[in-house]
Amino acid sequence: MKILYTDIDGVLSLSSEMYPKSTKWGSIHRFNAKAVKVFNNILEKTGAEIVVSSDWRIHFTLQQLQEIFVEWAGIIKPPIDVTPYIPGATMQTIDEFRAKEILQHVEKHKPTAWVAIDDLELQKGMLLWVAEEHFIHLPHMSEGIKQSSKADKVIKLLNATTITPNNKHTNI
Repeated sequence: MKILYTDIDGVLSLSSEMYPKSTKWGSIHRFNAKAVKVFNNILEKTGAEIVVSSDWRIHFTLQQLQEIFVEWAGIIKPPIDVTPYIPGATMQTIDEFRAKEILQHVEKHKPTAWVAIDDLELQKGMLLWVAEEHFIHLPHMSEGIKQSSKADKVIKLLNATTITPNNKHTNI
């Protein structure tokens, strides 16, 4: 299984559109239409499943996130899971905590390919054995995943990595 780990704010909900609207799930930020289109294109071209790594997973249940993604945002498939939550992160360590949460999920579920997209620098403080290429940094909260070069990189990584019979990651 291919997994696309995704943040929401700064990836799908951009800084210019973070004005909450009252919905059946509570106050929700708008998702950017172009970012959603690019995100859906990634899903279509890779067949990846979505796992939410965003802090939204703390405020909403998986079922609510599934509804938000499909009904509110127009994403073509719902998330299948959320990453675990490790308490204790500070503003200085949030990048590292988020990366550790994603890596715990990777270790438990052993996807055939995975990529994490986030506006946080998930590579910060990571051990050398973790391939930096799995973490796609979107540094501008106003751009999100609208950047075609970032989307192309996500597609390439999700379609290029597989697990061999001896469970070692290789690039094809």
